[in-house]
Parts: sequence; C-alpha cells; structure tokens
Amino acid sequence: MFFFLYFSERVCNRLGIMVHGQLACLGTIQHLKSKFGQGYTIEIKVRSTDNDINVITIQNVQSFLLSQEQYHVEVKETTQSTGLFQIVGSTPAELFQLLEENKQRLNIETYTISQTTLEQIFLSFGKRIRATTD
Repeated sequence: MFFFLYFSERVCNRLGIMVHGQLACLGTIQHLKSKFGQGYTIEIKVRSTDNDINVITIQNVQSFLLSQEQYHVEVKETTQSTGLFQIVGSTPAELFQLLEENKQRLNIETYTISQTTLEQIFLSFGKRIRATTD
C-alpha cells in the first residue's frame, strides 16, 4: 500500500479516497493534506551517548513537548535516541523557533518538521471507518 501512495503522490494531479464505495474526498495532494492532515510531524534525534542517557534525553524531549499547552502533541514513537511526534495547532515557523531555542538544553542533534503524509491521511480515514462500524 505504501508504494502506491508514494507513487500516487509523485504522478497524480488529483486524488480521490473512497469509503464503502463512495467518494469521500477528491482534490490535489496539497488540498487533501491541508484539509485532512493533522498538523506536522517532528522527528527528533538526540546526541548519541550512553544508551541509558539517550533514553533519559529522549524522555526529556518528550516531556518538554507534552508540556507545551498551546499545542496538541501526540507521541507517535520513541526509541533510545529518536522520537516521532505529531503536533497540531502550530505553524512550521513556531515549531522551528521552539526547537531552535531549546536545542542545546534538550541535547537535540537533528530534527525534521514535515507535513502530514498522504499515508497518514489514508490511515486516518481507515480509523474513522472502524470507529463508525464498531
């Protein structure tokens, strides 16, 4: 499935998503991302040190992001040295400023801020379908 979504993003001008045989949405990739996307995804990598210290460091980053009450933050995944977070209610500029101002204190080596992917939008439609049928 991921390959087809990736391929669709590269070659399609417009895309439709069907739910139970009905067209649920139709538009350009950017339109679908803007309308159905949920904020931005931040991937953070902390500076490599001892694995135990990395775990504590990524937990500190997680706690810091969750303490930002002006945003809705969802922890998607954490490993020993990386964290993946979904943030709603912010602009890329605000996120960039927040991370840059706290980069040294939180021991962040690198981070990326990206828009919601087409795959995440597709999966959110699947979750909505399951929620209505349960």
